[in-house]
Amino acid sequence: MTPITNRSEAKEGGFAQVREALVSFEGDVVAQDARGNKTEFGMWGGKLIGEDGKPIPPKEYLQVVCANVVPLEVTEELSMDISEGWTFRVNCSDYKGSFWVDAFLASADKNKVIIPEELINKRVLFKKFTLEARDPKYNSTNYVIDKVSKAATAAPKIVAKTTAAPAAASIEEVTAEAVEVLSNDPMEIALELAVGKTEQQFRSAVALHPEFINSPLLPLAKAGAITRTLVNDGKLKLVIQGNKQVYQKV
Repeated sequence: MTPITNRSEAKEGGFAQVREALVSFEGDVVAQDARGNKTEFGMWGGKLIGEDGKPIPPKEYLQVVCANVVPLEVTEELSMDISEGWTFRVNCSDYKGSFWVDAFLASADKNKVIIPEELINKRVLFKKFTLEARDPKYNSTNYVIDKVSKAATAAPKIVAKTTAAPAAASIEEVTAEAVEVLSNDPMEIALELAVGKTEQQFRSAVALHPEFINSPLLPLAKAGAITRTLVNDGKLKLVIQGNKQVYQKV
């Protein structure tokens, strides 16, 4: 691969890249995550000075904190794994015609939820939406509520600390051991879970499946060894679906 020589060809990375590339995702809206981020109204600014030399008044925003995130549509592969959590903010406004009023609150009304109380502990599908203005340079783009489920996905129950899983090279040995413990063939379950999903979506799904919770195969699934084995065995293949790569049964 030839290095770029034009600065305009440089790519975004990290959170900036994900914000740009993530078109829609599903996640459990939580009151607070492990890092202390909360789903709540907040305020920024108030000490900044504008061009006219006057202080800029503080502005309110709604912060939405999600766990168990599954990216559903992206414009390009995400530069980081957001399956454990993703947080975004929407600036609030009192005026008609604003993104907050005409897009976000409109989506809340459509789904019959009160913001933010009735979002918390719900499984929500968020989708990027652009509110167009007369002048395109004033267009506003952010996430709106596309669908709300009655309850959030149950978090895996942590029972006891398990022994670290062996390297991916010994997956056959681990599989043989796991089959004795699990009531169903874990590789067949993994095969069915993977169909139609991206690698990130598969990892999120397998982490929540009751047959894999506390299984010695779970670390291997999260490391990509399970799908790699299924592909090498000729049971799965990656295909392009829209603008993303998903697994398809062979």
